[in-house]
Amino acid sequence: MPKEVKFVHNKNYLTGLNWLSNERSLNTIEVSLIHHSIETNLTGMQLMIGFAQVAHDQRVRNHFVKGMELAMKVETALGEFLRQDYIEPPATHAGKATNSTVAPFSDKLMMYNTSLLSTFGLGSNALGGAFSLRSDLPAKMALLAKDIFDFAKQGGKIMVKNGWMEEPPQVEDRNQLTRS
Repeated sequence: MPKEVKFVHNKNYLTGLNWLSNERSLNTIEVSLIHHSIETNLTGMQLMIGFAQVAHDQRVRNHFVKGMELAMKVETALGEFLRQDYIEPPATHAGKATNSTVAPFSDKLMMYNTSLLSTFGLGSNALGGAFSLRSDLPAKMALLAKDIFDFAKQGGKIMVKNGWMEEPPQVEDRNQLTRS
């Protein structure tokens, strides 16, 4: 625990992408956000493994396999930030997916849950990028967010194609109402 308050006196505190200087160590906020992202992606990876094993539709199964690969990519990319400071990234804590191939849920429900988790992942990455004072960490999180967004969009297309995406309530179309 810190014994005193320290203040930033050098603009280099905000570095991270400057190839001519070493980036500073991660601060505790950055470590906690990276740790959270890795933990959620490790859990998501196990969920995607389990979903991929039991999905009936081949496109849905392939989507879950892509989710497994994406979760591993996020874990590896963010874990490297911790390893650079000799901090061991978190390991899977929630166990492993079983070897069952019997679906406990419908493909529709598994896709819906995956859609929710993808959206949470985007929000988490945005939060992590916003609270980092290093320039390299938000840049990496933005690149990962693009991949997460693409994954979520592909999942949405599968849900629309199968008639599984319910349209949320919307505000009234005032342009249409004022024309009649």
